[in-house]
Amino acid sequence: MNMQSNFLKTFIFSFICLSLSFSGFGQGRNKERIKEKVKLEKVAYITQELELTEDEAQKFWPIYNAYKEESGAMRASMDIRPKKDMSDKEAEDMLYAMLDAKSKEIDIQKKYIGKMKSAIPAKKIAMLFKVERQFKEKLVSNVKERRKNRME
Repeated sequence: MNMQSNFLKTFIFSFICLSLSFSGFGQGRNKERIKEKVKLEKVAYITQELELTEDEAQKFWPIYNAYKEESGAMRASMDIRPKKDMSDKEAEDMLYAMLDAKSKEIDIQKKYIGKMKSAIPAKKIAMLFKVERQFKEKLVSNVKERRKNRME
């Protein structure tokens, strides 16, 4: 257990160091660098919060990444943006497209929950969705704080 604990600490420390190194690029950071930094921070956060062992992490992350890729591609393929000047028919079609997208997202979640169970216990999968939400909340909070500090 001590070896796994040391690995986890090293793993998290490495991701944090990598992510912090991205901040040294200066004002010219582009979206890709920011996305990569956020991704690294998310990996470290989820790994820490779920207390993933080395073995669990090695099995879990490829499955999780495939899940995110598939659900992201599905969302990107759906053009669901309300417009003020749309007709009632267009609005109705959009509403049903939104429901269809939610249904597809649930199907993807079911598929990947099954796959994740081969990597981590169900309890950790159940916590995953809470931990993802917490990470997003912290990310938004940090962005708001940075904007606030820039304004002062």
